[in-house]
Amino acid sequence: MNANRASRRCYAVAASLIGFYCIYVVLGKIGQKSGFAIPLKLGDIGEFLVVLAGMAAFVAGLMLAAPPEEQ
Repeated sequence: MNANRASRRCYAVAASLIGFYCIYVVLGKIGQKSGFAIPLKLGDIGEFLVVLAGMAAFVAGLMLAAPPEEQ
């Protein structure tokens, strides 16, 4: 039961980070087209770290949700 809760928390963190990245990209594209600047600039490394953290949280959730191996 405890692993299930931790797995869901990891999935929520992953969804939040990837959702943040998607919104950031869409707002950046809209900003380019309309000429306004978004107030938050992550840069290439910041974008990479956000996506990396999201993927790491997703993989951690998968590993916590996996059934234990039988020996």
